[in-house]
Amino acid sequence: MEEKSKYVITIGREIGSGGKAIGELMAKHLNIPIYDRSLIQMAAEESGISPKVFKKVDEVPHKGTFSYLMRTLSSPFASYGNFYRNSMSQESLFKFQSDIIREKAENEDCIIVGRCSEYILRDHPRHLSIFIRADYDQRVKFLMDRNDISSETAKDLIEQTDAVRSDYHNFYSENNWGDSRSYDVCINSSLLGIEGTAEFLLDLAKKYLNL
Repeated sequence: MEEKSKYVITIGREIGSGGKAIGELMAKHLNIPIYDRSLIQMAAEESGISPKVFKKVDEVPHKGTFSYLMRTLSSPFASYGNFYRNSMSQESLFKFQSDIIREKAENEDCIIVGRCSEYILRDHPRHLSIFIRADYDQRVKFLMDRNDISSETAKDLIEQTDAVRSDYHNFYSENNWGDSRSYDVCINSSLLGIEGTAEFLLDLAKKYLNL
C-alpha cells in the first residue's frame, strides 16, 4: 500500500484574530509541530546568516517597492548598484526561508503560520490553506488584553501590522493577502471564538486531508 504524502496546513491571519492561538490548538490536537517565527532561526542555521538579519526583514515589505525606491534614489548616497544589491539580498533571505518551509512540508505533517506559506506550498499535494480574520472591535480588545495596551495603541498596531503583512505577501505572491480567492478557507474567528474556530477547522481539515 502506497504511503500517503505528508500534509500541511498553512494559516494566514490578521493581527488580533487569534490565528496563531487557533493554529496552536489545532497542532496540539493533531500532535504535529507548528512553525512561525521559529522558521527564522532554522533559515539562519541553514544559511549561516545571523538570525538578526532575517528578523529585520521578517514579514516586512520588500525594499523594491516604489515608495522605497523613491526614498533610496533620492538619498545623496544612493546608487542603482546599492539598490540592486539590497534587493537581491532580501530575495536571498526569502529564498532561504522558503526552502525551509518546503523542506518541512515535504518531510513532516505540520502547520505553518504566515510567511507567504500558502503561496510557497501552492503545489503541495496535501495542503489546506486557511485565512483567519476577526471583527475589528474584537481584534482591538484581543490586543489590549494580550499586550496590556491602550485602545489607541492597539488600533495603531493593527493598522501597521496589517499593512506590513499585506505588502510583504503581495510582493512575493501572485495572490492578494486576505483575498478569499487566495485560500481554501477564510473564516471570521469572532463567530465561534478561538476554541470554537479551532474545532471547526480541525473537523474540516480531517475531512479534506483524509486524516
